[in-house]
Amino acid sequence: MSPGSADDTTRYLCAASYLDPRYSTRAITEFLVEPTRPVPPSPGLDAGRVLTEAVRARARRKNYDGLLVLLMAVVVGLSWDNPMLYGWIALSIVLVVARAGKSAYTTERPFTPKTLAVAAVAVVFIWLVLAYWDVLFGSGSRYSSRYYADVQYDDSSGGDTARFVIGIVLAVVVLMVVTFEHWSLWNLLTTRFKRFAPPAPDSGSLAGLFTEDFREQLGRYQRGDEFAGAPGAPLVVYRGYKPFVGAGFRRDSWSMAIPLERVDDDESDPANRRELTTETLYEEIRGAIGDLRRSAALSPDRRLGGLTVTDAVFTPAAELVDHLGEPEAAAYLPDIEYPPHTRLGAADVERIRREPKEWARYYLCFQVETWDRDLVLTTFLHLAVDDTTLYVEWTPFMLPPIRAEYRAVDKMRQESLRPFGQGLLGWLELPASLPGRIANLVSWIRQPRREAGVLDPERYGAASTLRELASVNLFTDYFQLVDIERYEKIIESRLLPTIGKLLGDAGFSTAKFEEQAAVVINNDITIGGDNRAPITQTGQRGPRSRPPRTSGRPAGAEA
Repeated sequence: MSPGSADDTTRYLCAASYLDPRYSTRAITEFLVEPTRPVPPSPGLDAGRVLTEAVRARARRKNYDGLLVLLMAVVVGLSWDNPMLYGWIALSIVLVVARAGKSAYTTERPFTPKTLAVAAVAVVFIWLVLAYWDVLFGSGSRYSSRYYADVQYDDSSGGDTARFVIGIVLAVVVLMVVTFEHWSLWNLLTTRFKRFAPPAPDSGSLAGLFTEDFREQLGRYQRGDEFAGAPGAPLVVYRGYKPFVGAGFRRDSWSMAIPLERVDDDESDPANRRELTTETLYEEIRGAIGDLRRSAALSPDRRLGGLTVTDAVFTPAAELVDHLGEPEAAAYLPDIEYPPHTRLGAADVERIRREPKEWARYYLCFQVETWDRDLVLTTFLHLAVDDTTLYVEWTPFMLPPIRAEYRAVDKMRQESLRPFGQGLLGWLELPASLPGRIANLVSWIRQPRREAGVLDPERYGAASTLRELASVNLFTDYFQLVDIERYEKIIESRLLPTIGKLLGDAGFSTAKFEEQAAVVINNDITIGGDNRAPITQTGQRGPRSRPPRTSGRPAGAEA
């Protein structure tokens, strides 16, 4: 891992709250609204710091929006009959439409015919307003030709002139405020969140006149996991379809059910046969895949040396609420006024491992972090066995890199003049952006309304992590695709031989298992679909059956 890269994820996500208002709003809505929602696992990420910056970024935007909306209300009130105001409005619309068209298409085709048509209509509108001002507003307008001819004889011209001058001065003040807004943001990003920047003391308001107060909720994330390192396994209570919160996007998974048949061998001694149980399977596989740490040379930068093997229990919030009357549920959610536990005791984990429930499942997890923690492969293994059948479920997930726009802070130079140009452009676009600023100013993030006496499972389940909110299901480099394929194949190569050997040592025929294992290795029986589509089986893995691309390459088999 390169120097200073260990906390790059935290740094990028802190900057993302200022670069993208939607990210900070989603983060606050997901993690700070419900006091009973558990803190989801986020390895290598300081969730408390990221959420603190999200709250500060929201307060900052609201403060600037409130000031600019107030100033613009005065400017419009003073200059309502000034053609320059309407020209400014039309120009702002043209600039906003042009920028939207440019961002929607590549640089080779920045504008579409529709965008150019809207721009042409706006230009014609400006020309018509300026050319036919007298007709539109009548001869009484102070900007009509008669007004300019007779202004020295009009007793009220002094008041109109003063109003005009004050409106111009306030427009210049607005320009200064917008420029300072962009400059201060640029300075904040290039000092606090630049690469190799030393930790900066907390600064900035967490609450204001138009902002919500999340300070109490932030305390839960700043305290961290008080049960970290305790016996047992992490407990993930999730809501929605995907149980593997934080793992990213699912790749091609497979499962197999193997009928077990004893081998008729008179020479073998039953006393020397190994016992085939769920526990022995998990332990053998844990050891075999864990040995890959000593095979670090198989991976670039010896990333396999950092392979982690952990346990985890997953339970859906809706089913957990339905089973609160069962004694076992107390280990998950002992009090409905507080969040579920984030860790399950060793005895409860062992019980779920041996006898999984419909509403609680044990998985053995293997994780490799690569590309300076930008890319993470996590695979989940679930097993079950008795005297007649072996069931194996293998589900790999991939957490792709953070969005490129959130890494822009690495390309920003502190002494640059760009924020001043951005301030001028922001000022020119201000009239068109006023509706959005007003909407942000009056918006309020609050808890959803609940029916009295109804226990809503949405209160207790996590759906994503801060890292997942900042990711997109794309590879940005060809070698990222190659590395994910490499680690997935290497880990999988230890799984199937280990199971086959244990079957043979336990006195069972391996023919059926080897037959299905060959299908997995050569053709890959995969499970596809989600809660909006039926489960299907295909003969090949999607990503491996198509030629890879770099930019825009889907990182997983499904989103």
